[in-house]
Amino acid sequence: MAIDAEELAPFDATGQLLKTFLVGNDIALVRVGYFRQLHANRGRLQRRQQLPKTAIVVGEQIMDLTFGKYATRLFAVSHAWLSTEHPDPSGAQLEELLLQVENLRCADESLVFYDFCSLYQIDKMHPEVAQLKPGENLRPGHPAGITPPQLKATRAATAGIDLLYASAMCEVVVLPTVHNIANLVGPVCTRNRLDYINRGWCRIEFCVAKFFGRIANTSVAKVRALLGQDHALHPEEFERRLVLGDIAFTSTADKQPALAIYRRFYAAASKPQMLAEIKAGRAREHQKAIESGLGALDWRVRRDFIAALGAKRIGEAAPSVCARLADPDCRVRIAAKAAIARLGPIANLTSQTAEKLASPDAEVRVDALRGLAKLGHTSLSQAAAVAEQLSHSDVFVVKAAKEALVNMGLAGTDAAATLLADRDAQTRDAARQVVAALGSVGEEAVAETLAARIASHVNGASADTLRELICALAASGPSAARHAAVVVRHLGHLDASVRCVTLETIIAMGPLGAEATAALLTHHDAEVRGQAVRALETIGHVGGAASYADAVARLLSDESWPVRRRAVHFLACLGEPELEAHALEIQRLFDEDPDEDVRREAAALLDDRPCLVEAAARQRQERIEAEARMEAEAAAAKELLADDFGLAELLAGLSGGGTADGGFGIAMSGSDLDFEL
Repeated sequence: MAIDAEELAPFDATGQLLKTFLVGNDIALVRVGYFRQLHANRGRLQRRQQLPKTAIVVGEQIMDLTFGKYATRLFAVSHAWLSTEHPDPSGAQLEELLLQVENLRCADESLVFYDFCSLYQIDKMHPEVAQLKPGENLRPGHPAGITPPQLKATRAATAGIDLLYASAMCEVVVLPTVHNIANLVGPVCTRNRLDYINRGWCRIEFCVAKFFGRIANTSVAKVRALLGQDHALHPEEFERRLVLGDIAFTSTADKQPALAIYRRFYAAASKPQMLAEIKAGRAREHQKAIESGLGALDWRVRRDFIAALGAKRIGEAAPSVCARLADPDCRVRIAAKAAIARLGPIANLTSQTAEKLASPDAEVRVDALRGLAKLGHTSLSQAAAVAEQLSHSDVFVVKAAKEALVNMGLAGTDAAATLLADRDAQTRDAARQVVAALGSVGEEAVAETLAARIASHVNGASADTLRELICALAASGPSAARHAAVVVRHLGHLDASVRCVTLETIIAMGPLGAEATAALLTHHDAEVRGQAVRALETIGHVGGAASYADAVARLLSDESWPVRRRAVHFLACLGEPELEAHALEIQRLFDEDPDEDVRREAAALLDDRPCLVEAAARQRQERIEAEARMEAEAAAAKELLADDFGLAELLAGLSGGGTADGGFGIAMSGSDLDFEL
């Protein structure tokens, strides 16, 4: 069985999740060049609010970047704060960081995530901050404080910071040395002596980066030593050490969000053991770990936990599984939808909801739809039943159904997705309004869900279902074109109606549809190759099909005669300059092809375009002349080689007749001069 490439891909292989996280939480990335300049001027690291705009990259600037080792490199620094007030009051850590980036050959344009500089911070070195009593806060607008929006962004970033240390597009630099600041000259700072690995955030960042294979500076002896040890403690043991003080956070407010991150890391790291426990019927004993696994970073971990819970029909997990119906990844949502069908509590709820929504009284239906909001995540399991109400004749029922689906988020848009191409205009419009309510996120999510369902459809299964899915994808908006490769696979479907819908959808996708179709020109199935040529011909110049003329022309030598004939037919649609480039091949088909239909197609093209005959004759003559030149060059090279070979034989003979001491003995005839070398 073929394995989906995405199953083997590293987490966040494209960096899209990382970009969304950075932009959504207003995180700043600092240019390496700025750090170098700061160190050269013997400056101290500044908090995010004080950095010059030229030193950082934020917001939509990040979206325009391409991360990677051969593009813009991004580094996340895992380091210990040297004091409670400032991470690096002496500048020793900045010097260590620059040494590491030098070893990693970073350019000035490379970017760095360093918490103090990347997230909004309170200026703890300000005199008034030091005078605050427990529970007191700075007045609003104080220069040492942060605004409510900045605080909200920082908290959100902190809650998901593990994504930075896990993304395939980010390299992690570990700075394990806790420098001594006892002799610091300047502001008074409270030294933090705890080792790197016993700092709460440091241990979590290191464990996550090690698990995902992101640590870059493995040449450092201390880093190699840490990698050689197992620092992944059971979450309960982690909490016990926190209580004892063996592990500590610089800020106690970080404890709860950090523990949530650690639990989801540990659930992912111990996934094989946890899945075995679920299969053995011991899910109840690991409820916290399962909850963490359902919130893991990697979609594959979330999907596998959901599938295991569904397979064992763990009814207690119904609310948690239902929550995944609104998961940001469509593959997880699809797995959750399959799992809830096996859970008893959901089956009972579905039966009750269906009874209410089948009532002839419109008010009963409206009350049932509005009442779903009180069920929390469990209500998401009823999205499909709610979507059916979009076709109801009562306007108030339709309105209540739309509101319910919008409140369900991605679960609601998934349920409305297949109705985007419904035969009833009212139903189509209502479904589009539900998707539009979530903006571009809803549109992209719908396209991804439909594409995933199309990709998993088996050729030979219900053609009606597949046809509806393809039609819905075509109606989902511009995002559909990104999934052209999934649609074109069905050009060779057994059902003619599916082939027709597929062709129409590809044409609507324009250049992206043509690109995906052209990839099938080398397919192992001759039927698919022929359908691909036919599709490109239908797409025509508007869809950019003409740019694939050379690829189609290579099929003039295809082993299948229908493919050769279809290739000739495609070339007939091209303009004369593009067509003349292949005149000789077309003439060859007319003269030599064993199939009569192919010869007839070539003859029709030659009759329709008389210029091709002249072009073919010219190309034939050019080929003959080229071959003659090549033969002449080959003969000259052979003659030169023969001359060289004769000289080599002469030298070999001379060497064989040498003097007793191994030198050459040469007698110059016709001269009185004899000498020996």
